[in-house]
Amino acid sequence: MKKLLIILCCLLAICRLSLAQTETDLLLANEYYGQGEHEKAVLLYEKLAKKQQFIYEIHKNYLDALLKLQKYEEAEKYVKKQAKNFPTEGFFNIDYATVLNLQKKDKEAAKQLDEFTERIQKDDFLIRRNVNYYLQGNFYEYAEKLYLAGRKNGQDKYTYELAHLYALWGKMDKMIHEYLEVVNAYPEQAENIQNVLQMRVRDEEDFDKLETILVDFIQKYPEQPAYTKLLVWFFMQKKQFYNAFLQAKALDKRQNLLGDQVLDIARTAFKNKDYNSVVKCCEYLVTTYKGLAIYPTAKRMLVEAKEEQIKNTFPINKQKIRQLIDDYNSILAELGLNGSTAESARNMALLQAFYLNNKDTATVVLQKIIESRQAGVRQDFIDQAKLDLGDIYLLKSEPWEATLLYSQVEKTQKEKNLGHLAKLKNAKLYYYKGDFEFAKSQLDVLKTATTREISNDALHLSLLISDNLELDTSATALSEFAAIDLLVFQGQLDEALSRYDAFLGKFTEHSLTDEVYWAKTSIYLKQAKYSAAITALEKIMKDYSEDILADDANFLLATIYEENLKDKNKAMELYQKQLADFQGSIYTAEARKRFRALRGDAVN
Repeated sequence: MKKLLIILCCLLAICRLSLAQTETDLLLANEYYGQGEHEKAVLLYEKLAKKQQFIYEIHKNYLDALLKLQKYEEAEKYVKKQAKNFPTEGFFNIDYATVLNLQKKDKEAAKQLDEFTERIQKDDFLIRRNVNYYLQGNFYEYAEKLYLAGRKNGQDKYTYELAHLYALWGKMDKMIHEYLEVVNAYPEQAENIQNVLQMRVRDEEDFDKLETILVDFIQKYPEQPAYTKLLVWFFMQKKQFYNAFLQAKALDKRQNLLGDQVLDIARTAFKNKDYNSVVKCCEYLVTTYKGLAIYPTAKRMLVEAKEEQIKNTFPINKQKIRQLIDDYNSILAELGLNGSTAESARNMALLQAFYLNNKDTATVVLQKIIESRQAGVRQDFIDQAKLDLGDIYLLKSEPWEATLLYSQVEKTQKEKNLGHLAKLKNAKLYYYKGDFEFAKSQLDVLKTATTREISNDALHLSLLISDNLELDTSATALSEFAAIDLLVFQGQLDEALSRYDAFLGKFTEHSLTDEVYWAKTSIYLKQAKYSAAITALEKIMKDYSEDILADDANFLLATIYEENLKDKNKAMELYQKQLADFQGSIYTAEARKRFRALRGDAVN
């Protein structure tokens, strides 16, 4: 018995020593591999490979080291053995196919993959366990075969998995099909599918595929509204708001949605300045939902969209302005002055003052808004009306009344956007009066305003003042320029043009000259005098090419040729010049986009 115990102890000690040596070899092999000493690593891995319990630990590094040393035959022999020992383990079987492919043994590799796929395709557990190895080896075709075979098992449709595979494979039409099939089975997943499609469908060509496939699904499953909702979302992504409206209208009627989605489309279209689509949306809403909660908002937005169309069509048609005022009066007569209609009253007042010169009528309307707290009008809107009233006093050349109102809003809306706007208006008022030092001190405070438009306006005017005071301490030219700016604000455009011409004759080669031509361009565009606008812009580009307005002038000139004169070739030439001569301009991205669109490229 003692002898037997001694023998057992000796055997146990030997086993422990052997195991310790093996673990040392494994650590050393991994260290050699990590240091790039692949020859030394292979010698140790080869020894360890004889012990099957270490195969999973050494496989990845061992095979990689053999391939880096280009020992393909040894690699093939090793991995073939493991594939035989583990017939349902993709870890080895797919690596075996990879090694065969590296040796240009494509037929043998295909046979290996076919056999392995057939071996595991009846077992969903093996499918899920092994399919990632196909993906890692870029064997997408075999991964597809495996998923489709698994689909026949009846336990799982593998829809999300197939969609992911097709995304990796670049087969976007198949990917879209799989994701849309999910929606039919699980409509509650439609929003998730929408988010995935938004992330994965990027190219214009793929967007076109998505539209076609969505239409097919709507025809295939006419009772499934989720597909129509997805088509609405698709058109919104493309900024095709009218098409989105048509689909949303059909859905609205079918599901009695009370116009909410149509109104959302109208709001987004308004932000994107697609006023034609806004008009179509709102005409549907005011016709369909009169008397309901959505009606006042839709009616107001309808008139506001028409207003934007009219105000951006030059020269301004005053008869259409009068029709707009009648429309606003109709809203107020029907609904009264309250929180939802105050915007209409304000718009009507501004049209009266700035387009029809009915300043006293506008004053009465704004005073009613300011005094209408009991009607549910918000305080910030009342303060906005005070700023508007201040502007009208400035139109009437009553600056002290204007600054009183601006200052009131500065105090009540301190550190808010409306307060910053009030300070900007006050600064401009002092600029118009020629008090440039005080104006600049106020403008400098606004350089850090939260609204970019306000801070940019403040910065531009501050630089204009400082640059010209340095060159002309008497400020004679700047005073004249500011006085003409006030005429422009007051809508006395012909008088302003005459004064600008006199300025150019009196202050020849002044630093404000390019600003004068830029201001004249703005007036010419309002008067639809495109030839005169082009002449002024070309003057800036020719004589002031190194100044700050040169790239603005080039881009504006390009848009005139594109949008107003419909001269595609000239516009393309100028956009190309923008990209070549004004690199780093804020217009670079838009110029590139417009150039490509005119050239006929697919633009995202």
